[in-house]
Amino acid sequence: MKLIKSILYLSVLVVVFGSCSKKLDLDTPDQFSDDNYWTSENNVRTYNWGFYNMFAGFGTGTSGDFYFSSFTDDQAASTFQNFTLTPPTTSSDWDWTYIRKANIMLERIDKVPMSDEAKNHWRGVARFFRAMDYFNKVKLYGGVPYINNSLDVSETDVIYKSRDSRTLVMDSVLADINYAVANIRVTDQENTVNQDVALALKARIGLYEGSYRIYHTELNLPDAEKFLTESKDASEKLMAGKYVLGNYKTLYSSMDLKGNKEVILYKRYISGVLTHSVIGYTNSTTQMSGLTKSAVESYVTTDGLPVSQSPLYKGDNTIADVRENRDNRLLVTIGANLAYNGSLASGLSSSTGYLPTKFLQPASVQLAPQNETDAPIFYYSEVLLNYAETVALLEKLGKYTVTQADLDKSVNLLRVRAGIAPLVSTGIGAVSASGVAINDPKRDADITPLMWEIRRERRVELMMDGFRFQDLMRWKKGENMDKIKNPEAFLGAKVADNGKVLRNAQGYIMPYAASASRTFVDPKNYLSPIPTGQIALYPEGILVQNPGW
Repeated sequence: MKLIKSILYLSVLVVVFGSCSKKLDLDTPDQFSDDNYWTSENNVRTYNWGFYNMFAGFGTGTSGDFYFSSFTDDQAASTFQNFTLTPPTTSSDWDWTYIRKANIMLERIDKVPMSDEAKNHWRGVARFFRAMDYFNKVKLYGGVPYINNSLDVSETDVIYKSRDSRTLVMDSVLADINYAVANIRVTDQENTVNQDVALALKARIGLYEGSYRIYHTELNLPDAEKFLTESKDASEKLMAGKYVLGNYKTLYSSMDLKGNKEVILYKRYISGVLTHSVIGYTNSTTQMSGLTKSAVESYVTTDGLPVSQSPLYKGDNTIADVRENRDNRLLVTIGANLAYNGSLASGLSSSTGYLPTKFLQPASVQLAPQNETDAPIFYYSEVLLNYAETVALLEKLGKYTVTQADLDKSVNLLRVRAGIAPLVSTGIGAVSASGVAINDPKRDADITPLMWEIRRERRVELMMDGFRFQDLMRWKKGENMDKIKNPEAFLGAKVADNGKVLRNAQGYIMPYAASASRTFVDPKNYLSPIPTGQIALYPEGILVQNPGW
């Protein structure tokens, strides 16, 4: 069953389970009630399709995991973006709909006439989605109220409970995803949540939380090693040979990802049923959110060295120079022509001059929102990156020693695909490429050259994939979003004056007026504000706002 079928069931599921009470009042022949619904495994499967809407993929409008996630140091949106300055009244992120849906499913499974194996599988599926939802909430808010059972509207003492600690919530998330891994079927229906998907989510969760606890020392969070070890183990299970890297461009521009050996789970788009807008917004006269100078310079040259160290780097006086002798991923991600205010290319323009080309597919309908290419949700390249960073973090903790074999089975596979020289381990925290010790002058002083290159690989491999913002947050590198501290995140290509494009003194495009300012406030901006309307619903002093808000 494909992901798209979740949409077909959604309207039914809202009617069946949208009520806040534990039972529906109606029990007519053409309408299910809570009492007569849980009668078969097929009905449980139908109920579960609604969860799949949690996978954003390419989105359906101007939101989604790819391209539209432009609030990073990698892209300059066509209009200036800033951090939230005041807490909003409401937010769709502060919503427990899917949590309650999972809790209902867990409470009803025992009454369904199906095998114990089937019951355990579907418990695992419910716990998978509950883990994913709570994980997403913790990334935004830190500790949140943890609720593991469905609630009646009368249970106000639990509905209006205070926030639980990040430690409690993430330990519960880990317990859920471990149960999912142990009980979800190795193979269920095609392109649905299975054991490998659960392992991929576990690897993602473990890396995120383990690294967050290492770098955010002010929080004094325990058990970083525990989360990292769980991530490493999950990644290794997925690295046993079942998945292989394919064509980088194909991963992001395929009309059908079925059978792609790099893809663990994908979101299917079908004309007339569910479509998206990513192609339309990167192939139209609407100004695009281009890559920044910072992002483009993060791609190495073919000798595997940073542009600041490589004799192969030709500079950035022209787009041809920028692209020559560079990582193939850069050539896939930006076009061969610059396009900007006053100097359009076939009617196209980019905020930074660099045209995003990674998602283009001529076989698809070109107009938004009718694009039909499939979106990867979990994929092998992320698993390899998770593994590499996890072992480097365990080395930082003194619990592991990174070997050449670790690099060769993770980031070096990605570098080979990208046509660049591999990383060579030359000691703890040290690497070289093409016989030259790597020591990028732009490296943050608080991390090793090895970690810097692993982060670089993650950045360029997953460029515009929706990971970058939360990567900066977990690394405690929010300052990369600050205009004063990272000015190259607010610049574009180097171009000649044409009387219309705004440039700085060195000739680099300025996507925004010089007066536009973005300041990262620590610790305030590491977490989102809780909606004030939600705080007002609680008894005074129960739901506490995040620091700085």
